Formats: sequence, structure tokens, C-alpha cells
Amino acid sequence: MTKSSHRYTAEDIRERFTAAIGKTAGELDTKGILSASTAHKNKGRIGAVIEQSVLGYPADNRQEPDLIIDGTEWELKTTGLIAATRSDSWRAKEPVSITAVSPNRIVGEEFSTSTFWHKAERLLIVYYLYVKPGKGMTASYASFEIKGFDQHEWNSIDRKRLEADWTTIRDYVRTALAGDKEALLPGLSTLINPRLLYLDTSPKYPNAPRFRLKSSLVTQMARERLDDNLKMIPDNHEIGSSDQFNAYLGNVASQLRDKTLAEYATLFNLPFDAEGRRDNKALAEQVIVRLFTGQSGKISQVPLFVKAGFQLKTVVLTVRGGRTEDMKLSPAIDFEEMCDPDTEFEESSFASIFLDSTIIVAVFKEPYNNCPLHACHFQGFKRFWLGKYIDDAQKLWDQMRELIFSGALIDKPICDKNGNQRFTPKTGIPMSAPNWPKSRDGVLFVRGSGNDATNKPVTVNGVKMYYQNLWIRGTDIAIHLGTTNYIE
Repeated sequence: MTKSSHRYTAEDIRERFTAAIGKTAGELDTKGILSASTAHKNKGRIGAVIEQSVLGYPADNRQEPDLIIDGTEWELKTTGLIAATRSDSWRAKEPVSITAVSPNRIVGEEFSTSTFWHKAERLLIVYYLYVKPGKGMTASYASFEIKGFDQHEWNSIDRKRLEADWTTIRDYVRTALAGDKEALLPGLSTLINPRLLYLDTSPKYPNAPRFRLKSSLVTQMARERLDDNLKMIPDNHEIGSSDQFNAYLGNVASQLRDKTLAEYATLFNLPFDAEGRRDNKALAEQVIVRLFTGQSGKISQVPLFVKAGFQLKTVVLTVRGGRTEDMKLSPAIDFEEMCDPDTEFEESSFASIFLDSTIIVAVFKEPYNNCPLHACHFQGFKRFWLGKYIDDAQKLWDQMRELIFSGALIDKPICDKNGNQRFTPKTGIPMSAPNWPKSRDGVLFVRGSGNDATNKPVTVNGVKMYYQNLWIRGTDIAIHLGTTNYIE
């Protein structure tokens, strides 16, 4: 038992934090933490307000959990929520760090008595609404509102997934320390993170890595606790690890292989465009959700997919085996965040797209040229981690920020191959687009999406534009998928 003197009853905790909901950090800050001259250097300033002003104890750096609630140890965490782009919802600002990955310690641990589980088993999470400051402005932490709190204890399936992830990390470290640790330990994040469901390790060696709960997991935890009105499909499958998930996908693939979406749409009575006048990518998602859950819905309603940061994409191989199109990533780029000079790349939603996300690719093949998707034959699933593009993402982030902060961002006319101005067919308005990096500039690039040139809802440095997304060049995806085995 910890020697912590920070002891409370559950009723006391509920009263303190229920009273804090709806108040700003500035209103709660009775100790002057946010007004101190060094406040801007304190990344944990909101947590310090909670500790010192709401709970009434000084900050400390002990390895033991922070609190004793009714005789049980709890770890205090504060984390920000950010309004999501193109949505009335919100997402976690960043992953939640739990504790250091200490190689010499973890090799001798078992999960149930590990340092990680000792810290993560019971989490008192306080959520606040992080308001992005915009270009050239400093975030006003005093105005951030406390949105809610959660005395979080893991259900049995989530605990299994955490244990499986932790064990994967522990076993890799054991292998590294038993072999060439100088060569193997630097690969911890890049080799192991793709195999994890709920955890990641960051930063990369030679910096000391830490266990973190993925921001995708934290987002769903917050939504479940704070009632974000999401209609989730019950997580009925006892999939407790990444390997079990692969096995389940392999089983689904065996049912689908060499069949068409049209066959399954007919079986499940799902509507689709039999004439092929429009693509049926949504149909692929509906079929896979039905096979995975037995119910109708979207991938965004399946808890495992959401918590693990899994995205579903369809890839169609041409008759010759080529790739037909580039891949769009979600969500749309958050320009308020990008225009904030204090935002670090690794803490951004821009980076989270790559650090948190694994793409589950449903591969189809055309039986003839220009075959509609619903008539293409399913080949199987492939899985790849977007973290392989993290260096490219950092480069693109820096390029875009340079355009923004240097004033070099412009609205550039779109011309045909002869240099003549193009016009939108719908409105007759001259076509233009911001001069973000294009596909010719790198494997990652930026492209807007919209269908009405009179409605460009995003403005950056006075330049109006459609919502902008990151894209991966199709030829690079084809190369990567060509060296990736189907999930069996």
C-alpha cells in the first residue's frame, strides 16, 4: 500500500469534481498557478490546478498512484478535449502518458504486478475543453472549462487488450536485452506500435519511451463517460489481442474471398447501385460491419475499431494489378491547431493520424477494365500502420507551417495543360486552390474536398478553401501493399 496522504472518500471526490464541472481553470485556480511567471513553461498546469486547488495537495513526482479513495489507489490524469473538425463532437487532444518503459525493470515483471498496471488499473480522469488559440496567439489556459470526470476502471475485455499490448512490449524488450540491445531497442516504437491495439510507446529511442493510451482510445473513453450520443454497436466478440483480431479478420476474409459486394448486398438486403453509376465504398463498409458484428452500422460504431484507431479503406487492383487511386486520410486537417505556434508535432492531431491509426485494407480486383466496385472480386484484408509515414508527415507539417508563418500561402489559379484558367462546371467560377504540397512533391500531400466553389468554409491567412485532408500517393500504397501479406 502506498504511503500517500492524499486520502478521500468516493463521495468527497464526486462532490469536489461535480462542483468543478462547467467552471474554468481560472475560476478554480485558488493557488495562483496560472498567473505565475513560469506558468507558460508548465505543460501540466491544468493538472496542477486540479491537484492543488480542487484536491488540495501539492504536486509530487512519486511513482506511486496519486490518490487513495475509500482505501483504494487511484492515478490522477487530466486531459484536454478539442472540438472535432466538421463535427459537433470532439476528440482527445493527445494520448495519455502512463509511465516510463524501463527496460531493466519490465523484463522481470508480470502484467498484474507491473509498474504500468499499478498506475493504470484505476484512473481518475478529469476532462477539460481545450480551446485552440489560433495563429500568433497563446492558449488561454485560464479559460479552459472542466467538462467532466471519470473514475475509470477497465472492463474485462479492455483489460485483456491492455495486457496483450503490454506483454508484446515486454517480450520485445526481453529479446532486445538478450541480444543486440543497441540495435534492437531503437526499433521498439516502429516495430511494436503497429502490433498494438490500445497502447503505444513514445518518443522513439534514444529518448526514453513511455507507455501511452492512444488518443483514439482516450477519445472513446471520454465519449462513453460524458454521453456524446454515439450509437455504438455492442462489442460482442471476445477479441483480446492484436493476433486474435487478425485471426478474426482472416475468418471474415475466408467467407468473402472471390465473392463480390453485390452478392453480399443481396444476401444482407443492402441497397446498392447495380448500374455502377456511382462507387459503392460505403457498401463495402456496411458488408464488413455486418460480418463483424451481425448488425448494420458503420466502422465508427464498432468499439474495437474506434478504440484501436482502425480505419477501413477499399483498394481496387486493376486487371494488371495496378493501383487505381490515391488514399484519403481522416479526419480533415485542423488548421486552428496547425496555426498555433506552440503546438508540437508529436502532440498534434496531424501526427495522431499516423501514430494512432492502422489501416485495414479490403482489397478487390477488377475482372475487367473499369469494373464497378460492387462487381469486383474480394481478395482479402491487408493491414498496415500509418506510422511508417511519420517522417514524411513531420516534413509535410513543417512545409505547411512555413507557408503559414512566412505569409507564402496563396490561393493559386488552377489551369489546364495549356496554361488556361479552368472554371468550375457547376458555378462557372474560376478554379483555384491553396498552394499546399501536391502529390508530385512527396508521398504525402494535401487536397481539398467540396462540391460548391461558392462555399469554401475554411480560411487560413485570408485564403478561403475547402476542408483539406491528407492523402497518400496511390503508387506508394501499391508498392507497400505489394510487400504486405494478406491476413490469414
